[in-house]
Amino acid sequence: SCFPWSQEPSTYDAAMTDSPFTADPDVASEYSARSDDSAAIRSAAMAGAVGHVVAADRASAVVEEFGLSGVEALMLHLLDDARLLADPPISDYHVGIVGRENETGDLVLGGNLEFPGAHLGTTVHGEGFVMTRAFQRGTTIGTLALRRAHPCAHCRQYIAEFAAAADLTLIDTLGHRLTMTDIYPWPFSPGALGEAPAVPGAITFPTLTADGPELLIETGRRSWAPYSGCPGAVVLEMADGSTAAGASVESVAFNPSMPPLQAALVAARAGGHTWADITAATLGTVVGGAVDHSRQTADLLAVIAPAATLAVVPWRP
Repeated sequence: SCFPWSQEPSTYDAAMTDSPFTADPDVASEYSARSDDSAAIRSAAMAGAVGHVVAADRASAVVEEFGLSGVEALMLHLLDDARLLADPPISDYHVGIVGRENETGDLVLGGNLEFPGAHLGTTVHGEGFVMTRAFQRGTTIGTLALRRAHPCAHCRQYIAEFAAAADLTLIDTLGHRLTMTDIYPWPFSPGALGEAPAVPGAITFPTLTADGPELLIETGRRSWAPYSGCPGAVVLEMADGSTAAGASVESVAFNPSMPPLQAALVAARAGGHTWADITAATLGTVVGGAVDHSRQTADLLAVIAPAATLAVVPWRP
């Protein structure tokens, strides 16, 4: 999925000829045949989209209007809009990902995020963006559209944390249609450490409280932190008065896990904000715990929004 947009697509296609999977040429043909219509298709789909989410009824209407074979064909066209969410100033690899929610049928767009001046481990991958965004919305992803159905091992491990991962389908513009079992047949899953997989919308820390904003407490209660028992949440305040919040999502492998600041940045980016819009951040964390998000949050915030203030609020169980 990490497509080097600085190269011509044909150059990258040549590097992908070693795929062990069979692609459906009809899917690739339909996608390429509609290239002249793609801008109009995307414009119609994105009309009225909120937070870079295309509502299911809008998606269905666009499929009918343009005579597409189905919503999955639309998802492939929307990859070009999804990559506009990407912000990779280090690599210049713009990754666009589109996910379809099981519960709503809505299409969630996402891209990769990189943070110059911070270490590479702070990077948010495109697949991680979409999976985290859906988790924040209390939904699961049933289908992921990618430029290439070839997510890195980091993303495969992160996806494996979620309850719906086993049934996830991956589609791409080459005509591949794969499952997580195809690309990660023996996953290291939460059960390895005796935990159930992550279920979006679940209140995992119901008694959590703090001397902080209600949004921080609500977000923190939905943290996924079964391995450390140390939930984290961040609320970002923007120059226009809006807020964006995110909670930590731990991985059974520990790394990759989604720290709370990056989860909040996913929400901010989806809402159309840049890091320059951030004026303040409030972190809820277990100060001095096995996992304390204070230092990592302060370090990354200082890099991306040096003028923003940070308040650290200890949780009270």
